[in-house]
Amino acid sequence: MDLSSLFAYGPGWGDELLLGAVLTLKLAAVSFIFGSLFGLLCAMGELYGGRLVRWLLGAYGVVLRSVPELLVIFLFYFGGSFALGGLLSLLGIEGYVEVSAFWAGMAALGLIQGAYTSEVFKGAILAVPRGAVEAARSLGMSRWNVFRLVTLPIAVRYAFPGLCNMWMVVVKNTPFVSAIGLEDLVRAAGTAGENTKQFFTFYLAVLVAYLLLSAATMAVQYAIDRRLFRHLAAARGT
Repeated sequence: MDLSSLFAYGPGWGDELLLGAVLTLKLAAVSFIFGSLFGLLCAMGELYGGRLVRWLLGAYGVVLRSVPELLVIFLFYFGGSFALGGLLSLLGIEGYVEVSAFWAGMAALGLIQGAYTSEVFKGAILAVPRGAVEAARSLGMSRWNVFRLVTLPIAVRYAFPGLCNMWMVVVKNTPFVSAIGLEDLVRAAGTAGENTKQFFTFYLAVLVAYLLLSAATMAVQYAIDRRLFRHLAAARGT
């Protein structure tokens, strides 16, 4: 069987691979957005929260950065089903309830990413020039407005390269969700390989797809850095 037949739509495996790629990108995008927002909230809590809040968020970060990603996904998927079943049993409804594999995987990947993204945002917030903050305070702005209008916009610009790296990490972690039944790109390639015995061909195609996505991410990062953050590069002397 030639390559055109293997990757053709209909008789080939092109449609399955495309669906797997769409699922991979959708899961990665939702997880990245959730993880970035949660990571920002965690960074704010660790920098501006009380002692208990800082301790809880610090413990969350240590645990999520120490536990294997696959284990976290299993805990969310099977633990979520167990918790939901227990809740329904209290209401007199018996039976096993299976949570959505997509949303369980999204929550797990998002919280894992959030543990790392919080460190990215913490470093970016601490890198904001103190003079800009003091100037805003001298104008009578409230603490929240100083953060919202001055600190956060500058911090996001500093955090942008790190966020791009986190995006690629999330994309590379998406194949773990195949363990809970989701047909992502890697699993679709494995299914195609099992049926055609062309494992190397399909996995090589997936490798090329990931490399192209990485190249596209770097191109977008470079374009945004060049057009929007030129003054930061000048300040760093680059």
